[in-house]
Amino acid sequence: MDRAAWRASLRDGKALLEDLSGQPVVGYRAPEWSLRGAAADWWRDLPELGFRYDSSRVPLAVIGDPALPRRPYLLAEGLWELPPPVLWSGPVRMPLWGWGPRVMPFSLVRRALETLALEDAGTPLVLHPWELDAEQPRLPGLSLGHRYTHGIGLRGYGSRLGDLLDGFQLTSLEAWVEAQ
Repeated sequence: MDRAAWRASLRDGKALLEDLSGQPVVGYRAPEWSLRGAAADWWRDLPELGFRYDSSRVPLAVIGDPALPRRPYLLAEGLWELPPPVLWSGPVRMPLWGWGPRVMPFSLVRRALETLALEDAGTPLVLHPWELDAEQPRLPGLSLGHRYTHGIGLRGYGSRLGDLLDGFQLTSLEAWVEAQ
């Protein structure tokens, strides 16, 4: 998809979501964290399209850039980047979403979440609905990496997630951005 097609798709999708929900859509996350490579600077179009924050730039190798900040930062006046949470720094990092919390020890994930909460880090908690369905059908033709990340640790994850988040005061990303 070229930039013009991306803009049109984003504008139309945003309008549809706003029509369906009756609420403004002010946040964006690119599918597969795809604002990288040739699309790395496409975030510059987001304010003009009415967005206040983005969560498409990942501080991880392969799907992002480990040199990116791990905490929220201003990309441009009025546009925040809210990177998805990662555990550790340096060359070895783990996502605190998707397969990461499904395979890492409970206490390690819980401590990382507590640290983020204490820092009031404005950190998006990324959860795909399919992650709560251990019985979902396996899709044919997926690479080994996708089979692993989409299948590992699904059984019992819903109750584990409930335990991980127990006692946390969560807020919307919109509210966090508004308070800054």
